[in-house]
Amino acid sequence: MNRNPLVKVLAAVACAVAGLSLIHCNQPPSVISPSNSAGSGGHGGSTTVRSDAAVAGPDVDKVSINTDVQPIWYAESDAPHAPDIPPAPSADANCGSVASSTTRQPVDVLLVLDRSASMDYSIAEDCYCSSTTATAGTVCSNTTNCTTRWNSVKPAVTTTLSTSTYVNWGLKFFPSPNTSTSCGETTTMEVKVDASSASDIESQVNNATLSLSTPTAAAINAATAYLKTLTDTNKKFILVATDGEPNCGGTPANINTPDLTGANTAATAARAAGFPVYVIGIGPNLSNLTQLAAAGGTTDFYPVTSPDQLASALSSISKVVGSCTFQSQDPPPDPENVAVYVNKQLIAKDPNEGWQYGATNQEIVLKGSYCDHITAGEDTTVQILFGCPGAPPFPPFVP
Repeated sequence: MNRNPLVKVLAAVACAVAGLSLIHCNQPPSVISPSNSAGSGGHGGSTTVRSDAAVAGPDVDKVSINTDVQPIWYAESDAPHAPDIPPAPSADANCGSVASSTTRQPVDVLLVLDRSASMDYSIAEDCYCSSTTATAGTVCSNTTNCTTRWNSVKPAVTTTLSTSTYVNWGLKFFPSPNTSTSCGETTTMEVKVDASSASDIESQVNNATLSLSTPTAAAINAATAYLKTLTDTNKKFILVATDGEPNCGGTPANINTPDLTGANTAATAARAAGFPVYVIGIGPNLSNLTQLAAAGGTTDFYPVTSPDQLASALSSISKVVGSCTFQSQDPPPDPENVAVYVNKQLIAKDPNEGWQYGATNQEIVLKGSYCDHITAGEDTTVQILFGCPGAPPFPPFVP
């Protein structure tokens, strides 16, 4: 029996946990091998990428990235699992001959990082880990296993940046370095949001010195203004990591004047501009930060009192903000003949629980629980197949 396929499938697959991982897609084979028997699957290749690191642990396999073609019987004459169709290709039968990679859209995250003097306190207590650094407080009773908040930030930032390669990171310190006043906060970013910013951010964090004041409101306002200037279409977020109540309230700004209200107002404005504000509270006794997170649209802050908890919080947030949008290099040959499989099961085109097109038909967006599973970092396999016009429907399952 002559088995001439009518379709060369444009197949590219991309999906990773939040955190943030770089997707590598293999191109499908240019033809379906005629030597395969009817009813068998014709896989062009399969690869597994390393996902974001597990919480405070090593990398784990999370997402299988497959480059597949339809089963050999798909779109063939006299195939046992599909209706008969003409054995000769139609005029547009080469519509799937161009392989088009599909990649997960990145997100932009601006880390707004507190470098106030109290970041030299223990991450677990409001005291100093060493008498040599104690300036305006007490030394902890147990200094043997004492880690400062700032020394906890450094490795946590490094780990997060290295395991969230689909996130474009940027950095804003507060208070700003090299300002003439204690509450000084400039509109300049220490590192602009960029796909290749990791090394610059690490260098800034590792070489930073601590200063007075916690001008949280001014920092969030500066972050919001900056994100508004970015022209890419990525989703954008602000991540505030701080160890104390905002100050620098009043006119003029005064280090002795609390300013939680001003910080909440700034977070509300950021959320209204389309930039949700996530908050990590570093150290004990920071329940007031619940208001800040709620104002920023993220319900509550992440409390951390150990280096592992800090790494976990950064990892968790980097997953939660992950995009469920996938961009194809080329449009589908037939926008009505696209199949999206999650864990090898065909899902519906549905704006609430399934998938839908984004701004164009080159963007496919997973919705509902399918997106929730991905951003939660669960094991997930996603396959996206494009078919030619007039080809039969895709099967409900793939091998």
